[in-house]
Amino acid sequence: MDLLRTRFVEAMTAWNWSRRTIVSYEQNVRYFVDWLEKETEIADMAQVNAETICSYQTALLAEEKKTGELLTVATQHHRLVALRGFFAYLWREGKLLVNPAAQVSLPKMRRRLPQAVVTPKEALRLLDSIDTRTPLGLRDRAMLELLYATGMRNAELRGLTLADVGDATLTIRQGKGGKDRVVPMGPIAWAVLRDYLQKARPKIASRDGVTNIFLTKNGKPLDCFAVINAVRRAAKGARITKEIHPHSLRHACATHMLKGGADIRHIQKLLGHASLQTTQIYTLVEIGDLKAVHRMYHPRERRRRA
Repeated sequence: MDLLRTRFVEAMTAWNWSRRTIVSYEQNVRYFVDWLEKETEIADMAQVNAETICSYQTALLAEEKKTGELLTVATQHHRLVALRGFFAYLWREGKLLVNPAAQVSLPKMRRRLPQAVVTPKEALRLLDSIDTRTPLGLRDRAMLELLYATGMRNAELRGLTLADVGDATLTIRQGKGGKDRVVPMGPIAWAVLRDYLQKARPKIASRDGVTNIFLTKNGKPLDCFAVINAVRRAAKGARITKEIHPHSLRHACATHMLKGGADIRHIQKLLGHASLQTTQIYTLVEIGDLKAVHRMYHPRERRRRA
């Protein structure tokens, strides 16, 4: 079983899947193998049938996390998607005569509304609250400016290198889905980034060969928590009480541009969404707008104003 899992990882690597996806699939397949060893007498993947998969899916409903909470529907969904991909691979490669996971029904995931969106005024307060008199302060300002200006993800920001900087553009390499894209920064974000690159980065780039744009105070590439903490510090400085994290600025970028009249297909390209359906969630009308429309057009409200 371990050999088959290793071959699957090698295949995903050959297919040029992103490292994050490969790790997730490999881990979720390992969960299934662990379950087989603990709960069944199956010692070979050829013995797995549709009933086995069904039993595993049922077991996921009762599985608990370390916190004692049950697995979320999203986690169950990810486990089964990986399993379906694994068995499809084994069947295509002739390792199995039948694909036991071919008919697995994935749990339906509810479509969640975007989190409370940062308003344009809050976004400006967030950016202006950062003290840029220090190299790390200028770094944080540049990071948040880019997050808001381009809508890029945390991992995409951390993956930027000096070679990715163009004339007021950035090349985002190996984004979600392993795709590259070029995004504009806008004159303000571009000016702040130039200041950081010229005045601050040379003071913290103490390690030779590190080409990442954004670095720690010791000259090392940032981890995901460094960006999260930078956003939290700025939110605290701006006295914004709602929970804000890097993805909040991605939401804000998309929502504010759409509200300003930008075409949704342009937003799709900016955010790097493979499907327009993913972008369309940002077109949901905000409750404030809905209230105003309700007051203006509902016959009961119109009668009250008359």
